[in-house]
Amino acid sequence: MKQSPNIQKWLIFLLIISAVIRALIAGMFELGNDEVYYWTYAVYPDLSYFDHPPMVGWLIRIFTFNLHFQQEFFLRLASVIGGTINTWLIFLSGKKLKDELTGWYAALFYTASLYGFVITGIFILPDTPQTLFWLLALLLMLDILPVENEEKLSGRKMVRIGMLMGLGMLSKYTTAFLWLGMVLFILSNNRSWLRKKSFYLANLIILGFFSIVIVWNAMNHFISFAYQGGRAGFAGSIFNYDTFLTELGGEFLYHNPVNFILLIFMLFFLFRNRSWENDPKVKILLLSSLPLIGVFLLLSLFRATLPHWSGPGYMTLIPLLALWIRKRKGNSPGLMPFSIATALSVMVLIIGASIAQISTGFIHLGSAGKESSGMKDFSLEIYGWRQLGEKFKPLALHEEEAGMIEKGAPIVTYRWFPAANLEYYAGRSAGKHVLAIGKLEDIHKYAWINRQHDDFHLNGDAWYITSSLDFADPVKNLSRYYKETCKPDTINIIRQGKTAYCFYVYRLKNLQSKPVDVLNEMLAK
Repeated sequence: MKQSPNIQKWLIFLLIISAVIRALIAGMFELGNDEVYYWTYAVYPDLSYFDHPPMVGWLIRIFTFNLHFQQEFFLRLASVIGGTINTWLIFLSGKKLKDELTGWYAALFYTASLYGFVITGIFILPDTPQTLFWLLALLLMLDILPVENEEKLSGRKMVRIGMLMGLGMLSKYTTAFLWLGMVLFILSNNRSWLRKKSFYLANLIILGFFSIVIVWNAMNHFISFAYQGGRAGFAGSIFNYDTFLTELGGEFLYHNPVNFILLIFMLFFLFRNRSWENDPKVKILLLSSLPLIGVFLLLSLFRATLPHWSGPGYMTLIPLLALWIRKRKGNSPGLMPFSIATALSVMVLIIGASIAQISTGFIHLGSAGKESSGMKDFSLEIYGWRQLGEKFKPLALHEEEAGMIEKGAPIVTYRWFPAANLEYYAGRSAGKHVLAIGKLEDIHKYAWINRQHDDFHLNGDAWYITSSLDFADPVKNLSRYYKETCKPDTINIIRQGKTAYCFYVYRLKNLQSKPVDVLNEMLAK
């Protein structure tokens, strides 16, 4: 079929419109719990971190111009740009499978994916750099892995794959599944690569890049590997169909219900007809995606998982879905098949409803009661923090000037969220550090941040802020440390002229005993 000259123009239009919409949303809404936590990676840099490798922190540093611009838009700018590049890379992947129209379909399916458009295209998460390096490496894999003539094997491109996978491993541990996909394909389809030095050099490069993370873990009792291994392990677990259904439902939503259903049908017909056996590029995509998806679905039978963990696997299947739709349309495919139009419509509906709910709360999801107001409304996770910062600063200044609490008192909390939220929205504007008291699995990076500030001094005071969304009684959590807990001030968060929920601001007086340094506890074990 003759290629339509309009496809390139439509692709450029899609990239621009998608980028503009995502940029507007990126600047419009407040940071989520995970996003604001990764901001601490940039503020308190290290070789690696308790939860993830360091790449997301590096990106935040770069795109905020070394933290000179710390507004939400700049924190998320890497995702807006990365999401645009990813759409183009998905187009190129589809084009490699057949033609430009296949690539166009792939770009549209990717745009219709909540994972592609929002989770990695707006939110700043480790998935942002991971998906970029994943797709760049995958594109090279499709180009060179099937080549069987040893003289034509591209050693330089293999080395580039190693570099890209290494950068992916510095983004998120699950990049190892792409590495596995490459090795499985070479072992099963093209062992010529086993005779090439470049293949082994590529693997050494991956390990070389990842050695940064290994060194940090060696310095910290391999705590990150132990933590992630615990999240992904089966030991001591029993069957739990609730967690499986939650994972499956999350994947169904994250990747667009239309996309998800079409992917199921595509895989069914693909394996029924065994057509994948004769197409090495199709096999590369399957080996790079299905193990990742399968492992987390299996894991969800035993413990709670998160739907975005398997996101790169579903993303890798999108070019295959585009190829399947392209072949089914034959010689009269059209630029916008009904299935793609439906998927995009569902995406627009989800985005539109989410924006409306966050901005207005038009669907009432709140709960009655002082300490539970708004707690069932998921949209409030990214609403109200700016108001807290605006109202806490004058409150803190007034009470410090009145001698009600010592000047410069830190904010103390009990978990990594809301610790990072409080530091970004309340602490920065009021010039206060945030410290966390609790177990390592509760406070995460704040175990290291506590050491940097060393602000737990005997007889000192502190602020404690909790919300009706996630109320935690300071008397229950911290009374063993502080002599007195004063009655709280209330900060109402207003949405559409009504109180959506509240923050309670306590003054903790006279620290009697310092909290245990949980890092010392860890090293003592």
